[in-house]
Amino acid sequence: MIIRRPLVWLFFAYAAGMGLYEASEWFLYVTVITLLGVIAVWIFIPWRKKKDAIKHNIFLFGLPILIILGYFQMNRQLAPSPMDKFFDDKIEGTVQGQLEMMSDKGSYVVLTLKNNTISIPSSTNFLFYSSRVTVYCSSTSSYKIGNILSVSGQISKFKMATNPGQFDELQYNRTRNIDYKINADYILVINSNYSKYYNSVYNLKNNLMDVFYKILNSKDAGIISAMILGEAALLDAEIKELYQQNGISHILAISGLHITIIGLSLYQLLLKIKVPILPATFISIGIIFTYGILTNFSVSTNRSIVMLIVMMMAKLVGRTYDIISALSLSALIILLQTPMQLFNAGFLLSFGAILGIAFIYPIIHELVTIQNKILSPIWNGLAMSFCIQIMTFPIILFFFYEVPVYSLIINLIILPMASIIVILAVIAGILGLVFTPLGIFIIGGAHYILYFYEFICKIAVNLPVNTLLIGRPSRYQIIAYYIIILILLVLNYPRKSERSYSSKSIILLSFLFIIFIKPDNVNFNVTFIDVGQGDGIFMQMPNGKTYLVDGGSTDIRNLGKYRLEPFFKSQGIGVIDYIVVTHTDADHISGLKEIITEGNIRVRYLVLPDIRDKGQSYLELLNLAKSKGIKILYITAGDVIQEGEVTITCLHPDINFTTSSSNGYSTVLSIRYKQYDMLLTGDLESDGEEKLTNAFLQMEEYSDYDVLKVAHHGSKNSTPKELLDIIRPEIAVISYGKDNSYGHPHEELLERLRNSGSNIYATAQSGAVRIETNGSSILITEYCSW
Repeated sequence: MIIRRPLVWLFFAYAAGMGLYEASEWFLYVTVITLLGVIAVWIFIPWRKKKDAIKHNIFLFGLPILIILGYFQMNRQLAPSPMDKFFDDKIEGTVQGQLEMMSDKGSYVVLTLKNNTISIPSSTNFLFYSSRVTVYCSSTSSYKIGNILSVSGQISKFKMATNPGQFDELQYNRTRNIDYKINADYILVINSNYSKYYNSVYNLKNNLMDVFYKILNSKDAGIISAMILGEAALLDAEIKELYQQNGISHILAISGLHITIIGLSLYQLLLKIKVPILPATFISIGIIFTYGILTNFSVSTNRSIVMLIVMMMAKLVGRTYDIISALSLSALIILLQTPMQLFNAGFLLSFGAILGIAFIYPIIHELVTIQNKILSPIWNGLAMSFCIQIMTFPIILFFFYEVPVYSLIINLIILPMASIIVILAVIAGILGLVFTPLGIFIIGGAHYILYFYEFICKIAVNLPVNTLLIGRPSRYQIIAYYIIILILLVLNYPRKSERSYSSKSIILLSFLFIIFIKPDNVNFNVTFIDVGQGDGIFMQMPNGKTYLVDGGSTDIRNLGKYRLEPFFKSQGIGVIDYIVVTHTDADHISGLKEIITEGNIRVRYLVLPDIRDKGQSYLELLNLAKSKGIKILYITAGDVIQEGEVTITCLHPDINFTTSSSNGYSTVLSIRYKQYDMLLTGDLESDGEEKLTNAFLQMEEYSDYDVLKVAHHGSKNSTPKELLDIIRPEIAVISYGKDNSYGHPHEELLERLRNSGSNIYATAQSGAVRIETNGSSILITEYCSW
């Protein structure tokens, strides 16, 4: 018996070993069982057939080896560095390594060093090894690829995501095998030897970028540089967002399309001018490999180059090209180098797209075939895009939470012209190196195509329901989705029987998208978002209404863009019914102003404290909300908001309250859902807390709270013993920034909370703290342990 596609088996064996790292207790058993299975197969094969079995299926003996290799490669990449225990976040030190890559980001330069040794003051007797380190500096003028550099400065760990939806810097850099980053104070060239080949490629890249900026306006040059050279640093922000909103941002990345166009065009040209197939193959391979280096070898580039090389070599040796085997080999090569790429969006989308074309497109093509010569190419293009969307739909939702509704049609319009842009840009860039006016003449058509792209995207973005916001799916939804696809493939697997499964296939396809419909919320959910040194509390009522109490920070820049908006989108929240502002200090409203200004998350009502001394920041926020068409409500002590069985009561301040500090005006909310009680205190200070304590003494029904949001980020004078003795919170949540300059939370406050019997949760340690209750029981989840 000959087992087909051994490369597929080898890839899955390696991937299984990687997956087993997450369930290490099963690792030994699975490896042993695999070995026993191979031995059993060997034993029961008749002796006369063993020679053929060895000849054709010897790869089976490599499966246990690859399982073990996958496990230990994953362990190697995820194991913490011994240096980590010597510092928390940042430390002064020196990194010495070989310069591998340089990238000019405009206002700064990024260097990548490989094979590094690191010395830090805390451990003078040790040198630590690091695979790769990212260096931030101001210039590359004196460095060349291959130089040995010694870099002194502040070494930092990468930050992990602390909120749902937040970009995970640590995870991202793990997929690139980068351990640390350093802000360079001083760089010394230890060894000036360099690679002439790699340095020539780097200089060619810079020269081509210069040409593009000479022959095009800056907006078009930024797009072409991203499309052809993989340099998106100077890409116009408006264009980038526009392309993302319409689902065509993939054309800004070096993809299989670019590699195929450049590589195959060159290969076919060489064959056409009668170059023998052997030199034509190796010349093409050499040039596309150089192009991969020129574009920093992204995942999609790596995949495309390997698959193209396999295709050329298959033709050279007279073998049939098998797309699945080539895809498996490409994935295996990438994951052998960097196992964490398996969890990278680029890897999953790139490989998912090819799988959609290889497996699902033939099924769709079989179900619906159009014979008309004019309509058939259009339908085939739509069908292929649809198949890619089907295969990558859960991946897009998992990483980006929403899908552009019109992307199928837009991609059908723009993709054929993308080939023209790539060809024109490559030719214009090369000719522009010799004679600039010739480059200008050639690139003219690309300018009008890019203008057309922008025109189409601006029309689409203004159409109703331009994007469908669903939120991040659970792993169970994703598993169920791909199980249905697997069933679809099994039903349509080529067989001798002529039996048709078209009706069942259509039913299965319709079920795919039903999986991601979110059930109605039935509990009361509260998330204390990690906003650094500030406050941000999101509440979702059992009736579906959404509330955001504050949303600001003094140490996190662009809080709305990088933390609040991604959080809402990951939860499938596109509308906030009420934003409640306790007071208008920056650490409570900076992110709210971004959310209101950008308008990506719709806000219906802004609720402000009804106070006499409004102040400039209060009036600015008020006017901003009015300019965006948001309705304004005012709240004061005694006001009650009823949301089904949830009662929100304002306890402070009343309209006559006066204080010298803006914190004293903080709105205090008492929230009750059945038997569950929660108290939110903003940044309340002594005079307000004294008034609140006196009010509680007259309102017995509000005592004994389940949850307290500790006032003023845990400052030592907030939340006095007298108040704690009355409310007796079981759970205390403190929102503050790690290593903040105020020293929050102060030990005096923590001691009072411990003495009151409270279980303390801190956003700086736990990340986002989520509390879900049905009114009688409480489930608490810390994001950093989700």
